[in-house]
Amino acid sequence: MCGSFLQSRLIKLYEKGEELGYEHATATLHNSHYFCKTDNKLEKKDEIIAEFEKLINLLLKSKKPKAWFRAYYNFGLINFIHGNKRFLPCEMGDNRFFLDPHGDILACNGMDEKQPMGNLREQSWEDIWHSEKAKQVRAMVKVCKKNCWMIGSVAPAIHAHPMRPVMWVLKNKLRVLMGKKADLRISTK
Repeated sequence: MCGSFLQSRLIKLYEKGEELGYEHATATLHNSHYFCKTDNKLEKKDEIIAEFEKLINLLLKSKKPKAWFRAYYNFGLINFIHGNKRFLPCEMGDNRFFLDPHGDILACNGMDEKQPMGNLREQSWEDIWHSEKAKQVRAMVKVCKKNCWMIGSVAPAIHAHPMRPVMWVLKNKLRVLMGKKADLRISTK
C-alpha cells in the first residue's frame, strides 16, 4: 500500500469500520517465503508512521480495552517500521504454530525460507511437535533477527508478557484522557 493511499484512507477506514461495528486490524509489509516476496519495502515511512500515530490516539480514546491493546500493537508496527528490535519476545513454535495449506507445520510463516517441523499428512501431531526437527526449528526462531511484528506472534506475546503492554496502555490512556497525545517515542535500547 503506498503512503499516499494510507495517508488519505487509514483513518477514514477506521472510522467507517467503527460506524458499521467492525473491528479494525492493521499490518505492515513483511518479507518471507510464505508471502513469496523478499523485496517488499516501505516508502514514505514518515507519512505512514504519522497515520499510525493518528490511529493509535483514536484507539486510545475508545471505551474498549481491546482497542487500547490494538493501539499498543500499532505502536509496535511503528517500531518495526523503524527497524528496531521487537518490544516482546517471539515465541512462535513454542506455544503457537502455523499450518500451511499443504499440511506443513511451521513455527512461523515469516521466515525467509520455509522451515517445516513436519507434515500432518505424513506424521502424527505428537510426532511432529516433539520431533528433533521441531527442536531445530524452534532454535532457529530463538535467534531470528527479522523482528517481525505480526498479530499471530504478538497477541500471544502480549498474553504471556503483559506487564510492558499494560503499563504502556495505562500511561497512554491516561495521557489521552487528560487531552494529550500518546507518548510514541521509540526507545532504541
